[in-house]
Amino acid sequence: MKKLFKIFAATIAIIVLLAVTGTTLLGLFIDPNDYKQEIQQAALDNADIELQIAGDISWSIYPSIGLEIQSITASYPHQEPLASLESAQISVMLMPLLSGDVEMKAINIHGLTLNLVKEADSSNWQAASQSGTETEPTATAPETETETESEVSIKKIDIESINITDATITYTDKTTNQVSRLTDFNLTTERVTTNHPFKAALAFKLAQQQNGKQLLSAAVKLEGNFNIDLKSQQYAIKQLVSQLSIVTDQTRTLNLAADINADLTANTLSINNLVIGSDQLEILGKIQASGEQFSQLSGELSLKAFDLKALMQELKLPAITTSNDASLRSIALSTTIQGDATAINFSQLKITLDKTLISGQASYQINSGLIGFNLNGDSIDVNGYLPPSTSTTASTSANEEKTPAKQSSGYSKEEIIPMQLLRDLQLNGQLTFKQLQYQQTQVSNLVLDINANKGLVKIAKLNMNVYQGSITNNITLDARKKQLRINIKNSINQLQLGPLLKDFAQTDIMTGTLKSNSQLSMTGQSVHSFVNSLSGKTNLILTKGVINGINAAQEMCETVNKIASFGGIASTTQAVDKSTPFASIKGNFTLKNGVVSNKDFNADLDAINARGKGSVNLAKQSLDYRLTLKIQDNLFNKSCSVNDKIEGIDWPIDCKGNFADDPLKLCKPDLSIIKDIAKKALKDKLTKQVEKKLGGTIKAKKQEFKEKKKEIKQKVEEKVKDELKGLLKGLF
Repeated sequence: MKKLFKIFAATIAIIVLLAVTGTTLLGLFIDPNDYKQEIQQAALDNADIELQIAGDISWSIYPSIGLEIQSITASYPHQEPLASLESAQISVMLMPLLSGDVEMKAINIHGLTLNLVKEADSSNWQAASQSGTETEPTATAPETETETESEVSIKKIDIESINITDATITYTDKTTNQVSRLTDFNLTTERVTTNHPFKAALAFKLAQQQNGKQLLSAAVKLEGNFNIDLKSQQYAIKQLVSQLSIVTDQTRTLNLAADINADLTANTLSINNLVIGSDQLEILGKIQASGEQFSQLSGELSLKAFDLKALMQELKLPAITTSNDASLRSIALSTTIQGDATAINFSQLKITLDKTLISGQASYQINSGLIGFNLNGDSIDVNGYLPPSTSTTASTSANEEKTPAKQSSGYSKEEIIPMQLLRDLQLNGQLTFKQLQYQQTQVSNLVLDINANKGLVKIAKLNMNVYQGSITNNITLDARKKQLRINIKNSINQLQLGPLLKDFAQTDIMTGTLKSNSQLSMTGQSVHSFVNSLSGKTNLILTKGVINGINAAQEMCETVNKIASFGGIASTTQAVDKSTPFASIKGNFTLKNGVVSNKDFNADLDAINARGKGSVNLAKQSLDYRLTLKIQDNLFNKSCSVNDKIEGIDWPIDCKGNFADDPLKLCKPDLSIIKDIAKKALKDKLTKQVEKKLGGTIKAKKQEFKEKKKEIKQKVEEKVKDELKGLLKGLF
């Protein structure tokens, strides 16, 4: 743009050169049209410009120095035409000029055309001699320039009007095959005077192409009241109104209105009463800039409430559908801004999302692209922003539940986490919500603390209070290497399992208070890689709950008593409700590459103790687990009663197979223990039958027989003694 102004200034300088030349010739009473060749040669010798003057030249010298030219073309030697002009009129009052005041009649420039070309070798439209001899300014150059400006300083400007019509500027960059064209450029003003406001209007069209393809087509209109104070270097634009129309498949219009004040001495710029609008969007505010190159920025901005769904429809963009049609109907924003060349800070930030208010602060680091934020929300119902549920979705879910065998095909290998997105993410912030509702779940005190830098994403906190308990998470996603690595630390405390299952699984199969701690890791970007690499440790304790719909004690009692009745043991089983109270269910689990192992599972159910050990292979979707059930005295609410002789016996159940197998066939009791119990029962039954015939128990009969045997033995021994005594007396 700076070079463009130089070219424009050079063109004006040519006109001034012609004016000076014409004035000299006029002083000699010579018609300048007779000296076109001399003028063209002078331009070539002094400015290295080739002029082609096809029209007439006329001038005046007093009371004003004026020049009017027509049909002129300028170019550098051996290059395409640089500029052309259909007509131009300029006239400067002579006497005021001598005192430093510029008083001019109307400046009229019509049909100005500039063609600027950057060649493929990066050379530009400048003359070869200029590009080769251009040097850096010396240290004393600023002083010389200042002195020159002081000597020829303009005290006052008074121009009847400025009219630039039908101008065209074309910039061609052959290094990128890009062409930018400014057409229908028109600038008109009222009387231009210093320290007095004047109206001005500007309009032009802009088009941009690359490789013959249209990239941009736009039209710009601008008008306002301008004020120029050269002495104090203060400039102002009041009631500025501009319009930018971007043409694609349809025309989009951006309107801007503002009051602008600039003080170049104090290096300050202020934009007040700012209004930027397009379709349903309207931004209001004010901005102040100060310092060198206006690098210090401050101000206030607000985005008026708008309907996002209606806006998407107006822009002919894909519609956003939500379960609640009232969602995304009112979005607004307000903030104060402050920044410099390195960062912009947004304080007192307020975002209104329908009925939700989010407040706090944010920042943006210009060099690194780091986005910082500290935002606090009051309450939000996420359900209203979710896609609407359909019967197709429900049917699909139902079919998936009815055909679990399809799951055996394995987990998806589709990458669901884009690595480049994580690597590009530059974030450091915290987001909180006092209340959040998802489906039927009420979440309170939600806290998200995240830091992302060059592929390392640390979620130090993802905490919430939910279901009368609390959940804390610490998550790290490391995308700095080829494979994504995820580490998770999770803690659950005093969470009520019953309402959770009811909300998410639509079942009340179990209640209880859950406590759990986990430390897990996994690698990859797909569900398949996550499952196959899942490793770590976790433990859980579930206390004071009930398993509904399953009466484990009742089922156990019926099975045991059937076996017991085979041996003639009386049953005391009674009908009970369909529930299984438990005191605790707990266990520690180790995970390695998708295999979950456990050795200490323990559940204290009503009248039953269950222990377990084994493994679940998530990768292969299979399990190999043994549960051992033991009937014991009631723990806290006895719901089943069996003969005391059955208590204390371990009843093993083996669960082995694939997830796709029929659950009823997946777990089977170990028949060896049942055989042992049956043998014992049969033995006891036969024993009783024998005892019945004997008129007493076998043990009692054995004792009676033993006592009689002892008595007979004693009698025999006494009789033998008596016989021996008689025999001895006969001998002696």
